[in-house]
Amino acid sequence: MNYDNLSPSLSTKLPTYFIFFLNPNRDSPVSQDAILELDTTGNLVLMDRDITTWASNTSGVGVVAAVMAESGNFILHNTNNHPVWQSFSQPSDTLLPNQPLTVSSELTSSKSSSHGGYYALKMLQQPTSLSLALTYNLQETYQDLDESYTNYSYWKGPDISNVTGEVIAVLDQAGSFGIVYGESSDGAVYVYKNDDDDAGLSSAIHQSTPLTVLRRLTLETNGNLRLYRWGDVNGSKQWVPQWAAVSNPCDIAGICGNGVCNLDRSKTNASCTCLPGTSKVERDGVCYENSSLVGKCNGQTRNENQTSQFRMSMVQQTNYYFSESSVIANYSDVASVSKCGDACLSDCDCVASVYGLNEERPYCWVLRSLSFGGFEDTSSTLFVKVRANASWTPEGQARGSNNSTSDGMRSAKEKAVIIPIVMSMTVLIVLLCLLLYYSVHRKRTLRREMESSLILSGAPMNFTYRDLQIRTSNFSQLLGTGGFGSVYKGSLGDGTLVAVKKLDRVLAHGEKEFITEEMTNGSPIKVADRRLNGAVDEEELMRALKVAFWCIQDEVFMRPPMGEVVRMLEGSININMPPMPQTVVELIEEGLDHVYKAMKREYNHFSSFTINSHLTSHATCSNSTMSPR
Repeated sequence: MNYDNLSPSLSTKLPTYFIFFLNPNRDSPVSQDAILELDTTGNLVLMDRDITTWASNTSGVGVVAAVMAESGNFILHNTNNHPVWQSFSQPSDTLLPNQPLTVSSELTSSKSSSHGGYYALKMLQQPTSLSLALTYNLQETYQDLDESYTNYSYWKGPDISNVTGEVIAVLDQAGSFGIVYGESSDGAVYVYKNDDDDAGLSSAIHQSTPLTVLRRLTLETNGNLRLYRWGDVNGSKQWVPQWAAVSNPCDIAGICGNGVCNLDRSKTNASCTCLPGTSKVERDGVCYENSSLVGKCNGQTRNENQTSQFRMSMVQQTNYYFSESSVIANYSDVASVSKCGDACLSDCDCVASVYGLNEERPYCWVLRSLSFGGFEDTSSTLFVKVRANASWTPEGQARGSNNSTSDGMRSAKEKAVIIPIVMSMTVLIVLLCLLLYYSVHRKRTLRREMESSLILSGAPMNFTYRDLQIRTSNFSQLLGTGGFGSVYKGSLGDGTLVAVKKLDRVLAHGEKEFITEEMTNGSPIKVADRRLNGAVDEEELMRALKVAFWCIQDEVFMRPPMGEVVRMLEGSININMPPMPQTVVELIEEGLDHVYKAMKREYNHFSSFTINSHLTSHATCSNSTMSPR
């Protein structure tokens, strides 16, 4: 019975469920033309194209009516109004609220379409206790074996011991799931408790009030037990997951058949790979055993040398689910990982062995069967026995099998796609590296050119420390000392003698102060073109400098008109000392304020009187803003 498409129907006041009956052959559901009929003998029959597929077997027991209860329970009543048959006593893969799951009943999922196994939720009885458990059951071809060989329990609820009375698992109306026990069903153990559950699990046994919230607990085909609530999602009604017994899909045995379950990076989705000796030969992704690869002993090979017939294939970081009945031996004294594989190789009945660590103590399980699936485990190693001449790839494909040709074609196609992509990415990376190199080199070149362009004639030039060591013979000829350090004799490449000052200490603004000191220790002639060889009229130079500073004043109305500029340069009128322009203030960080300071000092030296200029009548020197740069 599949409840994934289960839809509740609404009565005039309260919601309820449609009833779905158990079909003994659930993996072959009936058609849409099937008919459910209560015949005159009191037997409830499911007919599909005139073929009886299921019956309640209640003929001759006085059935007079069939009633759908508010809880979703479909009941056949006799003349005394006692239930003769009810759907709650015939669970399939789903529990509804207040539906009991007894010790003698179980929930079972549909069979897997890939590996044929199925899952069950039932009570596992131990000598002194019992617990609710999820088990993986092998397909029907193994049913002639003992039950311990055919099922494996991968999830258990709380253990219950020393109890009397009936033990029942139940989902209550508030959405809690657990076990109720005792003579009066007053004992309760929760598997999952809803925060809004105030009445408790015990109230579910005798609950008869109508449901206000629809819920269902379903054992899905992937082996997980999940609780759903019927609710509103983005304006539409649908089943909303509320709780799941297992969060890691690889914690479910048989999820990949007897293959290995692998989680993706999100740790929520799983993929399957085949064991050595099996391969995917169909498009359904199922791993099938290859008789030419699998390492199993038979009557002919039992007495032969095992090492010549078989070898052990290692699957690293992999563990395996196995039942106690599949264990041949357990060794705790293995000296190394490979010795665990050798232990299986020497035993004809062994098909695999598992090596691992338990609290840093090694163990080696020697197994006679691989049925319940493997999972990733960084501390374990799985050894699988295969034929000595068998070749297996981690993807689960056997080399030399019938699909080798298609694999080769697929591999060739993949290479044809991957190689151009890799080459394109390589070319792109090389181009990016070249572009980055060009960009860095270009920036360095521009920076050097900019630094060179900012050097005024007669101003200090930039040298590296290594250059200065060479020009001064490693500062060997001391000439004297200054405010910032010692002065040494040196010579440039053209033979020009120079004095080099070596700083004795480094201050926060030492470089700026040093440059300012050196530049203001001279005269304005230092800003003149050195090609004049000092043949400069200082008074004329001072006049030109003051005119320049007036023409770059921040306020436009303070700049002289062009006619007055000409008269200033001709010397026909005297020139006041101009205020410090903001543009020059901004250049102080570059040590260029020496021009203004030297000019001001020379002005005080040459001028003995001041002529007031009529600044209010001045126009600008030009229509555009002037910059000393």
